[in-house]
Amino acid sequence: MDQDQRLTPLPRGLDLNQPNGESPASYAAYYDHESQSSQRTLRQYVRVVTKRLPLIGAIAIVVTAAAAFYSFRQPSIYSASAEMLIEPRKAAPTAKDAININLGGDETTYYNTQLQLLQNPDLMKKVVLALGLQRDPDLLGNNNRGFFATVKSIFSGPAKADVPQGALPVLTGTENADPAAAQLSPEEAARTNQYAAILSGGLHVEQTERTSLFTVTVTNTNPQLAASVADKVADVFIEEDAKRELEGTQSVYDELTKSIADLKVTIADQENKLTDYMRSSNLPLQEKGSDLAASRLQTLSEQWLSAADDRRKLEARYNGAVQASSRGEGKNIPDLYENKVYQDTVRLNTERKAKLQDQIREIEKQIKDAETEKAELLVKYTPEYVKVKQVDEKIASLKNTKQQTETEVSQIIDRDQKKIEKDAVSGALVSLRSQVDAARKREDQLLNAYEVEAERANVQGQATTTLTTLKRALETNRGLLDTYTQRQKEQELALASGKPNNIKVSNRAVVPTSPDGPKRARNILIALLASLGAGIGLAFLLDYLDDSVRTSDDVSRALGLPTLAMIPHHGINDKKRLSIRGISSDTNGKAASSTALITLEERHSPMAEAYRHLRTSLLFSSAGKPPQSILVTSSQPSEGKTTTAINTAVTLAQADADVVLIDCDLRRPRMHSHFGLSNTQGLTNYLSGEKSTENLIKAAPGLPHLKIITSGPIPPNPAELLSSNEMRNLLQFLRGRFKHIIIDSPPAISFTDAAILSTQVDGVVLIAMAGKSSMHLMRQFRTRISALGARIYGVVLNGITSESVEYDYYGTGYYHYYKHRADDTTPIMEDAEAASTVQDQGNSFRP
Repeated sequence: MDQDQRLTPLPRGLDLNQPNGESPASYAAYYDHESQSSQRTLRQYVRVVTKRLPLIGAIAIVVTAAAAFYSFRQPSIYSASAEMLIEPRKAAPTAKDAININLGGDETTYYNTQLQLLQNPDLMKKVVLALGLQRDPDLLGNNNRGFFATVKSIFSGPAKADVPQGALPVLTGTENADPAAAQLSPEEAARTNQYAAILSGGLHVEQTERTSLFTVTVTNTNPQLAASVADKVADVFIEEDAKRELEGTQSVYDELTKSIADLKVTIADQENKLTDYMRSSNLPLQEKGSDLAASRLQTLSEQWLSAADDRRKLEARYNGAVQASSRGEGKNIPDLYENKVYQDTVRLNTERKAKLQDQIREIEKQIKDAETEKAELLVKYTPEYVKVKQVDEKIASLKNTKQQTETEVSQIIDRDQKKIEKDAVSGALVSLRSQVDAARKREDQLLNAYEVEAERANVQGQATTTLTTLKRALETNRGLLDTYTQRQKEQELALASGKPNNIKVSNRAVVPTSPDGPKRARNILIALLASLGAGIGLAFLLDYLDDSVRTSDDVSRALGLPTLAMIPHHGINDKKRLSIRGISSDTNGKAASSTALITLEERHSPMAEAYRHLRTSLLFSSAGKPPQSILVTSSQPSEGKTTTAINTAVTLAQADADVVLIDCDLRRPRMHSHFGLSNTQGLTNYLSGEKSTENLIKAAPGLPHLKIITSGPIPPNPAELLSSNEMRNLLQFLRGRFKHIIIDSPPAISFTDAAILSTQVDGVVLIAMAGKSSMHLMRQFRTRISALGARIYGVVLNGITSESVEYDYYGTGYYHYYKHRADDTTPIMEDAEAASTVQDQGNSFRP
């Protein structure tokens, strides 16, 4: 089935109770947004701007008009320029290294310094004093007004006319006066500071690139004043520069003179301190005194180390001798044979032994001689011979003497040798001990001498260090005195060179004849562009802060619900009485709203067609069969829920389905007024205990298939009545008699009535007003209804205006193309039915 066919009233032969396999599981919204992405299209951006185009235009007009008004009220501004030649000062030939403010530095630094000095506020004060401007209290007219005075002047009378050219309101005869010598009153001092600040704001100094030329430009509303100030700035700057040059040089010269005198006094004091210290420190006068002390200290150190080594060697020898003596090996002591006593004793014993041996040899010789004589006698005589016996006795006596002598020699060898060795060992040990003691004593003496000499060397070293410090300080001050003396001579040469001539005025300022500002056209254009940008930014900010529902895409993206229909904004503002089907007025005599029954009054309007879209969406919103009981509610008041409920019921009734419309808004009922019915009897009467339904169900004028149950009197407890068993029984009773039950309820967020009813119906239709309904409240309602287990069929987006992206579906586009038929000979079905007899008027919608 095509979409256009679904928009028309359903034919009587259509079977809505299709099998489950033939009916769609769910019904998607007809009017999806042209882009389901989260990014905005260019068309949406354009619509954001066009939606708030009046605000943007108002901001642009107001800001641009204010800027134009302010610009044209500003006085004309004139600029006058004087040109100066500023070159780095060169050193005089006789003072090649003389100190100047630019010598030894970078030219860029020098030029930047001059540039800053030209813009110094103190220089402008001197210019004001030199010109005597402080004596004129109305010199600058309205230029010295405050902010509030300026704003007030925008809406006051015309601005003060510019001062004519050639009329400079200053006193003559003051241009050559010394500004420093001027005696100012408090008022003149205040005006001096004020004028200097204002004129400094209009002063601009610029250096011509790659040249030594500086342009001094002064802007002011008085052309002659601008030229005079520009020239005077150059003149005063030259004078101040020369004064600064000479004052600096003279100041340096004076400081150097004072420093030289102080240095001479300091040097004399240091020389006296040096002489006194040299006398009191007892240091050697020769330059090598420290070397001599070091040499002596080194000699004593070597001697002490040598004595210590000798002492250790003697101790080793003595310890070895003691150990050898204790083992009985005294003769092995190396020092034993070096002992003189031992040597003398050994020598005497040797000599005595030699004598005894000589005696033995002599006795042996005598014995041999006696034996020879005996032998000779025995040749002649017998052994008994007297001479023989005498010889035997002599031999026996000689042998006895020999034996005694040999015994004595043996005793000498055995006894005396041991005694000699013992005495020698003792003597050797004593000698070694004495040598060790002597070596230790010598070592101690040398150590004491070394320590005394080292202490003396330390004292002399400290004294030498102090002396060196005094000498260096003295030498430093002498060098500094020489430097200061040289610089003093250089400053004398600089002072002798006279006034500097490196700064000159190359071109004097000319009184301007045409203004340079303000740039009124530029300011107005900038204000226009800025206000447009601000207005567009504000429009997007308001759009960003807007939490309301605007398109079906917002509904699907934020709530996850389909858009059942989008009702366009009704363009008819006047109210008229219904003249068809017997509907005239309500009980109060007021005309019914033209939008509440738009599907009856203007059946071919875009709004009526949109409600038929809603009817179709509801019929296909659930699988198997159309929903029977539907609750229509909204999150906030005045979002069109009652109008939607009425027109939904009317469109269903127009499709020949038996429909009952229940006004469950027991707090502010309005349904009876739209149909012109009395509300003295209604739902609240039945729920309060009246079981009669004769006055409960009322027929809708002109719609035989539509029945209405008004609210009845407003009760004190609406929520308790709607949640009662009587309400459930009533709905169960109506389900048996009517094909569709449409229920209108109060706003869902404000009251619990809608939440109570949502659990008693098949589904809920949520009404939202485009550009008004809060997305946050709708999400709260959806969460609350989902928690109760109720079903939400979708959202009806109400109030689609021409500013909406989806308005073209219902606006002056395709619908009106088909509304104005080219062939007027073909009658409309409603007109044909009106001309014929209505048959089967009481039949309900059946397959």
